[in-house]
Amino acid sequence: MKYIKKVAETELWGSGKVELWDFSRANQNPESRVEAVATVASICYGKPPRDARRLVERLWTESGGLPSSAFEFIRDGRRPGIEGSLRNNPDLATYADDPKTTVDELAARHRENIATFRVKAPIFVARQVMRHRQFSYQELSRRYTDDRRVPLDFWLPEEDEVGAVAAELWQLASATEERIYRLLRELNVRAEIARAVLGTGLYTEFWMMGDREAWANYFALRLDRHAQKEHRDLAQAMRDLLAERQPEFAIELP
Repeated sequence: MKYIKKVAETELWGSGKVELWDFSRANQNPESRVEAVATVASICYGKPPRDARRLVERLWTESGGLPSSAFEFIRDGRRPGIEGSLRNNPDLATYADDPKTTVDELAARHRENIATFRVKAPIFVARQVMRHRQFSYQELSRRYTDDRRVPLDFWLPEEDEVGAVAAELWQLASATEERIYRLLRELNVRAEIARAVLGTGLYTEFWMMGDREAWANYFALRLDRHAQKEHRDLAQAMRDLLAERQPEFAIELP
C-alpha cells in the first residue's frame, strides 16, 4: 500500500494478534482516502476489494444516504475525534488542499493524536472492546464470509489455567461447533444464519481507531486489575506497541 502501513505486530493467545497501523497519511489526497477506506471496509468481506474506488463510491451512499463507518478512519489530527472524521464532516479538506501546512506536518499531528489497530481476538473480548463508544470500528462479518474464505479459528485456554479435563472439553466444544456449522453450510443454510451456532470463543477481526482521550479512558479501565485477564492482555499489548513504535502518542498515556 502507498499511504497506510502496518507498523508492528504482537501475537496473543496462540492465534490472536494485535497490529499497530499508521493512518497518518490517509487524508493526504483523494487517492489515499480510497486506499484507507477500502482497506478498512474490506475486513467485512474477508478479502481485498477487486475495485477499491467502486467499493468506496458504493459505501459513500449506503445506509439511506449516510456513508459507511469506514469513513471515520479518515481524520485530521488537528480535530482527532470521530466528530471531525470524513463520515461526520463531508467537507473535510485533504492535506493537499491545505495551503499553510505541509503534508509531513499534518501527518505528524495525526500520529501525536490518533492511534489505529487491527486486532484478531475472541468474540468475548471483542464485545467488551466495543463497549467503548469513543472509537471507530469495522469488523469481519460472518454474514458476508464463510469458513471457505475465512477459516474458523477458536480461542482455547491454557491447560495449566483450567486443567486438563476442562481444556479437553473446550477443544471438543469448538470442534463440535465447527462441524455443525459446516454441516449446515453443506445443507445450503445461509452463512448469516449458520453462524448462530458459533460461540463467543470464535476469533473475529476488527479495526479500531481512537484519539488520545478515547485511548486514555480505555487503558485506564482495561489495564485495571479488575478487568478480565484476556482483555488486560490485549490492552497491554496495544499500550506496549504504542510506547515502542508510536512514542509521540504513547508518552502521555496513564
